[in-house]
Amino acid sequence: MTMLASGRAPTIIEVAARAGVSKSLASRALRGERGVADETRRRIHVAAAELGYRINSAARSLARGRSGIVGVVLNDIGNPHFTGVVAGVEAEARERGLRTIIGHGADSPPELTRQIETMLELRVDGIVVVSSWTPVDVLARAGKATPIAVVARLATPPEEVDMIASDDLSGARAAAEHLLAIGRRRIAYVTRSTSATSDARARGTRAALNHVGLDLEVHRVEREDSGAVARILSSGVDAVLANNDLMATEILRVAHEHDIGVPDDVALVGYDDTPIARLLSPALTSVNQPQRAMGRRAIECIAERHDGRSDAVRAWYEPTLLVRGSTLSRRSDAAQAATGAHAARRVAV
Repeated sequence: MTMLASGRAPTIIEVAARAGVSKSLASRALRGERGVADETRRRIHVAAAELGYRINSAARSLARGRSGIVGVVLNDIGNPHFTGVVAGVEAEARERGLRTIIGHGADSPPELTRQIETMLELRVDGIVVVSSWTPVDVLARAGKATPIAVVARLATPPEEVDMIASDDLSGARAAAEHLLAIGRRRIAYVTRSTSATSDARARGTRAALNHVGLDLEVHRVEREDSGAVARILSSGVDAVLANNDLMATEILRVAHEHDIGVPDDVALVGYDDTPIARLLSPALTSVNQPQRAMGRRAIECIAERHDGRSDAVRAWYEPTLLVRGSTLSRRSDAAQAATGAHAARRVAV
């Protein structure tokens, strides 16, 4: 904090005096509250800047018993699905006068745990965890200290936390039914993950195939293992459902490098419908999750916990299959492809 010539920090009283307003009005303006005229707010901010005044957030937190800050811990900062959820979290937090801080779990359960512990040390008002990799016992302990909302599918979510997730079984099944509708019969599910989310997507795909007497091929590949992807594409499969859009992007790249046509030779479906799906060539058919809506719901859950709700929320969002060029080939029937589309809706249990 900038000091005055006397060596001490400026006070809100001095800011108010310089701006010619009351202490309470100056405080409200600097906190961003409503009910302050624009010109008055500008004058107060100018006075604060000239004096070098900064709000003492720690003191405010002690006085109110709240920090006004929500922590966000996400699994992979490079995956646009996670950043889409964070955008929803930040939008809802901003409207409620809250600030957010972000911790990157780096695809590592120990690092996710460390980030959550850091948030607890900072005494945040709640934590949004955008990952299914966090150990359940860590979530349960954290949920006893502050409201926790997990935006991901957990196999066994603890009662201490709220869970907001997309219905991965339904979304993957819709994708598989679309592939069947356009005549594909040897379908593979390709993933890098062993998470509950990926497992649910594999089960949804398998259910659709088993219903018509077909088996599903499941392949787990390591990150940047182009050789494994090439072997899958050359094995005779005629369609692939990737566990997310990033995996689908890698599959499409390898297909181009090996002169394997998408979608004529292999139809390709991603998952999450991130912005990258519309930038690829061909554009990627993908299962849409309403990331922003799920992020907003997470902040709502944290607010509800502070308001006294104690029962756990299990909010499920219905995904939507968006059909694009990676599955619509000259051999495809666009009318049949449309049968794979599902309307999005939210189901709270």
